[in-house]
Amino acid sequence: MAEPAPPNVAEIAHGPILIGFTFNAILLGVMVTQVYLYYTSFKKDRTWIKIFVAVLFMFDILNTACDAAYLYMSLIVHFGDSPYLNVVTWLFYMDPATTGVIVSSVQSFFAWRIYVLTKSRILPLLIMLTAITGGVTAILTPAQVSKAPQFVEIQKAEVPIIIWLSSEVLGDILITTILVTYLSKHKTGFERSDLLVDRIIRLAVQTGLVTSVVALINLIVFKADKTGLHLLFNVPLCKLYSNSLMSTLNSRGIWMNGPTGTSLGRESEGPTTSVSNAFRPQIVQPPPMKPSEIIKFGGNKRTEVFVNVESHELQDASGMGMGKDRSFEGKTRDL
Repeated sequence: MAEPAPPNVAEIAHGPILIGFTFNAILLGVMVTQVYLYYTSFKKDRTWIKIFVAVLFMFDILNTACDAAYLYMSLIVHFGDSPYLNVVTWLFYMDPATTGVIVSSVQSFFAWRIYVLTKSRILPLLIMLTAITGGVTAILTPAQVSKAPQFVEIQKAEVPIIIWLSSEVLGDILITTILVTYLSKHKTGFERSDLLVDRIIRLAVQTGLVTSVVALINLIVFKADKTGLHLLFNVPLCKLYSNSLMSTLNSRGIWMNGPTGTSLGRESEGPTTSVSNAFRPQIVQPPPMKPSEIIKFGGNKRTEVFVNVESHELQDASGMGMGKDRSFEGKTRDL
Protein backbone atom coordinates (compact mmCIF):
# COMPACT_ATOMS: atom_id res chain seq x y z
CA MET A 1 0.00 0.00 0.00
CA ALA A 2 1.41 3.36 -1.07
CA GLU A 3 2.29 5.82 1.66
CA PRO A 4 0.37 9.12 1.69
CA ALA A 5 2.15 11.98 -0.01
CA PRO A 6 3.86 14.36 2.40
CA PRO A 7 2.16 17.71 2.80
CA ASN A 8 3.27 20.53 0.54
CA VAL A 9 5.02 22.73 3.09
CA ALA A 10 5.31 25.67 0.72
CA GLU A 11 1.56 25.65 0.13
CA ILE A 12 0.77 25.17 3.81
CA ALA A 13 2.82 28.09 5.14
CA HIS A 14 4.75 30.02 2.53
CA GLY A 15 1.81 30.70 0.25
CA PRO A 16 -0.13 32.58 2.98
CA ILE A 17 3.10 34.24 4.14
CA LEU A 18 3.81 35.50 0.63
CA ILE A 19 0.29 36.93 0.23
CA GLY A 20 0.42 38.47 3.70
CA PHE A 21 3.85 39.93 2.97
CA THR A 22 2.42 41.64 -0.12
CA PHE A 23 -0.09 43.50 2.05
CA ASN A 24 2.62 44.13 4.62
CA ALA A 25 4.84 45.81 2.03
CA ILE A 26 1.97 47.90 0.65
CA LEU A 27 1.05 49.09 4.13
CA LEU A 28 4.70 49.93 4.81
CA GLY A 29 4.53 52.28 1.81
CA VAL A 30 1.43 53.87 3.35
CA MET A 31 3.31 54.14 6.65
CA VAL A 32 6.20 55.96 4.94
CA THR A 33 3.75 58.54 3.61
CA GLN A 34 2.06 58.87 7.00
CA VAL A 35 5.37 59.41 8.80
CA TYR A 36 6.46 62.00 6.23
CA LEU A 37 3.19 63.90 6.61
CA TYR A 38 3.49 63.79 10.38
CA TYR A 39 7.00 65.22 10.59
CA THR A 40 6.26 67.93 8.06
CA SER A 41 2.88 68.94 9.50
CA PHE A 42 3.37 68.66 13.27
CA LYS A 43 6.80 70.10 13.92
CA LYS A 44 5.70 71.46 17.30
CA ASP A 45 4.56 68.15 18.74
CA ARG A 46 6.17 67.02 21.94
CA THR A 47 9.65 65.55 21.53
CA TRP A 48 8.76 62.20 23.08
CA ILE A 49 5.91 61.72 20.61
CA LYS A 50 8.29 62.35 17.70
CA ILE A 51 10.73 59.82 19.16
CA PHE A 52 7.89 57.34 19.68
CA VAL A 53 6.84 57.64 16.02
CA ALA A 54 10.45 57.16 14.88
CA VAL A 55 10.93 54.03 17.01
CA LEU A 56 7.62 52.61 15.82
CA PHE A 57 8.64 53.26 12.21
CA MET A 58 11.97 51.49 12.77
CA PHE A 59 10.20 48.39 14.12
CA ASP A 60 7.89 48.48 11.10
CA ILE A 61 10.89 48.48 8.76
CA LEU A 62 12.57 45.69 10.77
CA ASN A 63 9.39 43.60 10.56
CA THR A 64 9.13 43.92 6.78
CA ALA A 65 12.87 43.36 6.27
CA CYS A 66 12.84 40.11 8.28
CA ASP A 67 9.78 38.84 6.42
CA ALA A 68 11.40 39.66 3.07
CA ALA A 69 14.67 37.98 4.08
CA TYR A 70 12.83 34.89 5.26
CA LEU A 71 10.89 34.54 2.00
CA TYR A 72 14.06 35.07 -0.04
CA MET A 73 15.94 32.40 1.91
CA SER A 74 13.03 29.95 1.68
CA LEU A 75 11.82 30.44 -1.88
CA ILE A 76 15.03 31.47 -3.66
CA VAL A 77 18.12 30.24 -1.84
CA HIS A 78 16.49 26.98 -0.70
CA PHE A 79 14.14 26.54 -3.63
CA GLY A 80 12.82 22.98 -3.70
CA ASP A 81 14.42 22.14 -0.36
CA SER A 82 11.38 20.74 1.48
CA PRO A 83 13.17 19.94 4.77
CA TYR A 84 14.34 23.56 5.02
CA LEU A 85 10.88 24.91 4.15
CA ASN A 86 9.37 22.94 6.99
CA VAL A 87 11.73 24.46 9.59
CA VAL A 88 10.80 27.68 11.38
CA THR A 89 13.95 29.86 11.42
CA TRP A 90 14.89 32.88 13.53
CA LEU A 91 13.90 35.22 10.69
CA PHE A 92 10.34 33.97 10.96
CA TYR A 93 10.46 34.31 14.75
CA MET A 94 11.07 38.04 14.29
CA ASP A 95 7.59 38.54 12.85
CA PRO A 96 5.54 37.75 15.99
CA ALA A 97 8.16 39.44 18.19
CA THR A 98 8.12 42.74 16.28
CA THR A 99 4.36 42.55 15.87
CA GLY A 100 3.94 42.20 19.62
CA VAL A 101 6.16 45.24 20.28
CA ILE A 102 4.32 47.39 17.73
CA VAL A 103 0.80 46.42 18.83
CA SER A 104 1.51 46.83 22.55
CA SER A 105 3.17 50.21 21.91
CA VAL A 106 0.22 51.50 19.88
CA GLN A 107 -2.34 50.36 22.44
CA SER A 108 -0.26 51.86 25.26
CA PHE A 109 -0.22 55.18 23.43
CA PHE A 110 -4.00 55.13 23.16
CA ALA A 111 -4.17 54.26 26.86
CA TRP A 112 -2.17 57.41 27.61
CA ARG A 113 -4.52 59.47 25.47
CA ILE A 114 -7.55 58.07 27.25
CA TYR A 115 -5.94 58.97 30.58
CA VAL A 116 -5.39 62.55 29.37
CA LEU A 117 -8.98 62.70 28.18
CA THR A 118 -10.83 61.08 31.08
CA LYS A 119 -8.37 61.55 33.97
CA SER A 120 -9.35 58.03 34.99
CA ARG A 121 -6.60 55.63 36.05
CA ILE A 122 -8.60 52.41 35.97
CA LEU A 123 -9.54 52.43 32.28
CA PRO A 124 -6.02 53.14 30.98
CA LEU A 125 -4.62 50.50 33.33
CA LEU A 126 -6.99 47.92 31.86
CA ILE A 127 -5.82 48.79 28.36
CA MET A 128 -2.18 48.72 29.48
CA LEU A 129 -2.75 45.29 30.99
CA THR A 130 -4.09 43.88 27.73
CA ALA A 131 -1.32 45.61 25.74
CA ILE A 132 1.46 44.24 27.95
CA THR A 133 -0.10 40.76 28.03
CA GLY A 134 -0.36 40.69 24.25
CA GLY A 135 3.15 42.03 23.77
CA VAL A 136 4.78 39.60 26.21
CA THR A 137 2.98 36.53 24.85
CA ALA A 138 3.82 37.58 21.27
CA ILE A 139 7.50 37.75 22.20
CA LEU A 140 7.26 34.40 24.03
CA THR A 141 5.55 32.70 21.08
CA PRO A 142 8.84 32.05 19.21
CA ALA A 143 10.25 30.39 22.34
CA GLN A 144 7.26 28.06 22.44
CA VAL A 145 7.42 27.34 18.71
CA SER A 146 11.15 26.60 18.91
CA LYS A 147 10.38 23.47 20.96
CA ALA A 148 8.93 21.97 17.77
CA PRO A 149 10.26 24.27 15.03
CA GLN A 150 8.15 22.95 12.16
CA PHE A 151 5.20 24.59 10.45
CA VAL A 152 3.14 21.41 10.52
CA GLU A 153 3.42 21.43 14.33
CA ILE A 154 2.95 25.14 14.97
CA GLN A 155 -0.45 24.44 16.51
CA LYS A 156 1.35 23.08 19.57
CA ALA A 157 2.12 26.69 20.51
CA GLU A 158 -1.54 27.62 20.55
CA VAL A 159 -1.68 28.77 24.19
CA PRO A 160 0.57 31.85 23.86
CA ILE A 161 -0.82 32.59 20.39
CA ILE A 162 -4.42 32.55 21.65
CA ILE A 163 -3.55 34.76 24.63
CA TRP A 164 -1.64 37.13 22.34
CA LEU A 165 -4.40 37.59 19.76
CA SER A 166 -7.21 37.64 22.34
CA SER A 167 -5.44 40.41 24.26
CA GLU A 168 -5.12 42.48 21.09
CA VAL A 169 -8.82 42.11 20.29
CA LEU A 170 -9.85 42.95 23.85
CA GLY A 171 -7.57 46.00 23.92
CA ASP A 172 -9.02 47.34 20.65
CA ILE A 173 -12.58 46.87 21.89
CA LEU A 174 -11.80 48.67 25.16
CA ILE A 175 -10.14 51.61 23.40
CA THR A 176 -12.96 52.07 20.90
CA THR A 177 -15.73 51.65 23.49
CA ILE A 178 -14.19 54.08 25.98
CA LEU A 179 -13.56 56.78 23.38
CA VAL A 180 -17.00 56.53 21.82
CA THR A 181 -18.80 56.45 25.19
CA TYR A 182 -16.89 59.36 26.69
CA LEU A 183 -17.13 61.60 23.63
CA SER A 184 -20.83 60.87 23.12
CA LYS A 185 -21.55 62.01 26.68
CA HIS A 186 -19.57 65.23 26.33
CA LYS A 187 -21.11 66.84 23.30
CA THR A 188 -21.55 70.58 23.77
CA GLY A 189 -24.87 71.06 22.01
CA PHE A 190 -23.29 73.45 19.50
CA GLU A 191 -23.36 72.27 15.92
CA ARG A 192 -19.74 72.95 15.00
CA SER A 193 -18.29 71.47 18.18
CA ASP A 194 -20.50 68.39 17.91
CA LEU A 195 -19.49 67.95 14.27
CA LEU A 196 -15.87 67.83 15.38
CA VAL A 197 -16.67 65.27 18.08
CA ASP A 198 -18.60 63.14 15.57
CA ARG A 199 -15.58 63.08 13.28
CA ILE A 200 -13.34 61.90 16.11
CA ILE A 201 -15.84 59.20 17.06
CA ARG A 202 -16.10 58.03 13.47
CA LEU A 203 -12.32 57.77 13.12
CA ALA A 204 -12.00 55.93 16.45
CA VAL A 205 -14.59 53.37 15.36
CA GLN A 206 -13.06 52.90 11.91
CA THR A 207 -9.48 52.40 13.10
CA GLY A 208 -10.42 50.24 16.07
CA LEU A 209 -12.79 48.16 13.96
CA VAL A 210 -10.21 47.33 11.30
CA THR A 211 -7.52 46.16 13.73
CA SER A 212 -9.89 44.23 16.00
CA VAL A 213 -11.64 42.47 13.08
CA VAL A 214 -8.36 41.39 11.45
CA ALA A 215 -6.95 40.18 14.79
CA LEU A 216 -10.19 38.29 15.48
CA ILE A 217 -10.18 36.67 12.03
CA ASN A 218 -6.55 35.73 12.59
CA LEU A 219 -7.49 34.03 15.87
CA ILE A 220 -10.52 32.21 14.42
CA VAL A 221 -8.62 30.94 11.37
CA PHE A 222 -5.73 29.78 13.59
CA LYS A 223 -8.12 27.68 15.66
CA ALA A 224 -10.28 26.43 12.78
CA ASP A 225 -7.60 25.66 10.19
CA LYS A 226 -4.60 23.43 10.92
CA THR A 227 -2.52 24.85 8.07
CA GLY A 228 -0.72 28.17 7.99
CA LEU A 229 -3.64 30.08 6.49
CA HIS A 230 -3.80 32.36 9.53
CA LEU A 231 -0.39 33.75 8.55
CA LEU A 232 -2.11 35.61 5.71
CA PHE A 233 -3.71 37.82 8.36
CA ASN A 234 -0.91 37.72 10.91
CA VAL A 235 1.93 39.00 8.71
CA PRO A 236 0.36 42.40 7.83
CA LEU A 237 -1.29 42.83 11.27
CA CYS A 238 1.35 45.10 12.79
CA LYS A 239 1.12 47.52 9.85
CA LEU A 240 -2.59 47.99 10.48
CA TYR A 241 -1.86 49.08 14.05
CA SER A 242 0.97 51.45 13.17
CA ASN A 243 -1.04 53.00 10.35
CA SER A 244 -4.07 53.42 12.61
CA LEU A 245 -1.91 55.36 15.08
CA MET A 246 -0.44 57.59 12.38
CA SER A 247 -3.91 58.13 10.92
CA THR A 248 -5.18 59.51 14.23
CA LEU A 249 -2.11 61.74 14.64
CA ASN A 250 -2.27 63.14 11.11
CA SER A 251 -6.03 63.62 11.11
CA ARG A 252 -5.59 66.37 13.69
CA GLY A 253 -4.63 68.59 10.79
CA ILE A 254 -8.10 68.10 9.31
CA TRP A 255 -9.99 68.49 12.61
CA MET A 256 -8.11 71.28 14.26
CA ASN A 257 -5.89 73.25 11.90
CA GLY A 258 -6.75 76.83 11.31
CA PRO A 259 -6.46 78.62 7.99
CA THR A 260 -2.71 79.03 8.49
CA GLY A 261 -2.18 75.32 9.23
CA THR A 262 -1.33 75.93 12.87
CA SER A 263 -1.31 72.76 14.95
CA LEU A 264 -3.61 72.86 17.93
CA GLY A 265 -3.79 71.33 21.37
CA ARG A 266 -1.63 70.32 24.29
CA GLU A 267 0.46 67.83 22.32
CA SER A 268 1.99 70.75 20.46
CA GLU A 269 4.60 72.98 21.99
CA GLY A 270 4.30 76.70 21.53
CA PRO A 271 1.35 78.95 20.68
CA THR A 272 -1.91 77.33 19.67
CA THR A 273 -5.08 78.47 18.00
CA SER A 274 -8.48 78.10 19.60
CA VAL A 275 -11.24 75.94 18.18
CA SER A 276 -13.47 78.96 17.72
CA ASN A 277 -10.84 80.59 15.51
CA ALA A 278 -10.22 77.36 13.66
CA PHE A 279 -13.84 77.12 12.56
CA ARG A 280 -14.61 80.81 12.27
CA PRO A 281 -14.92 82.04 8.66
CA GLN A 282 -12.18 84.42 7.64
CA ILE A 283 -13.82 87.78 7.10
CA VAL A 284 -11.86 90.74 5.87
CA GLN A 285 -12.15 93.37 8.56
CA PRO A 286 -13.12 96.85 7.35
CA PRO A 287 -11.00 99.83 8.37
CA PRO A 288 -11.88 101.55 11.67
CA MET A 289 -15.05 103.57 11.39
CA LYS A 290 -15.74 106.98 12.77
CA PRO A 291 -18.39 107.37 15.46
CA SER A 292 -20.74 108.95 12.98
CA GLU A 293 -20.34 105.99 10.65
CA ILE A 294 -21.01 103.56 13.48
CA ILE A 295 -24.24 105.30 14.24
CA LYS A 296 -25.08 105.40 10.59
CA PHE A 297 -24.51 101.70 9.83
CA GLY A 298 -25.25 100.18 13.22
CA GLY A 299 -28.92 100.94 13.27
CA ASN A 300 -29.94 97.35 12.77
CA LYS A 301 -29.92 96.12 16.36
CA ARG A 302 -31.05 92.63 15.41
CA THR A 303 -27.94 92.07 13.31
CA GLU A 304 -25.72 93.40 16.10
CA VAL A 305 -27.27 91.10 18.69
CA PHE A 306 -26.93 88.10 16.36
CA VAL A 307 -23.21 88.66 15.87
CA ASN A 308 -22.64 88.98 19.61
CA VAL A 309 -24.57 85.80 20.36
CA GLU A 310 -22.63 83.80 17.76
CA SER A 311 -19.32 85.01 19.16
CA HIS A 312 -20.41 84.08 22.67
CA GLU A 313 -21.39 80.56 21.57
CA LEU A 314 -18.09 79.87 19.85
CA GLN A 315 -16.07 81.08 22.81
CA ASP A 316 -18.20 78.98 25.12
CA ALA A 317 -17.58 75.90 22.97
CA SER A 318 -13.85 76.48 23.10
CA GLY A 319 -13.87 77.11 26.82
CA MET A 320 -15.57 73.92 27.93
CA GLY A 321 -14.01 72.49 31.06
CA MET A 322 -12.65 69.37 29.40
CA GLY A 323 -8.89 69.45 30.01
CA LYS A 324 -6.07 70.47 32.26
CA ASP A 325 -6.34 74.01 31.02
CA ARG A 326 -10.10 73.48 30.53
CA SER A 327 -9.94 74.06 26.78
CA PHE A 328 -11.98 72.07 24.29
CA GLU A 329 -9.18 72.09 21.76
CA GLY A 330 -6.87 70.45 24.29
CA LYS A 331 -9.26 67.54 24.69
CA THR A 332 -9.91 66.96 21.03
CA ARG A 333 -6.23 67.24 20.37
CA ASP A 334 -5.43 64.50 22.86
CA LEU A 335 -7.58 62.07 20.92
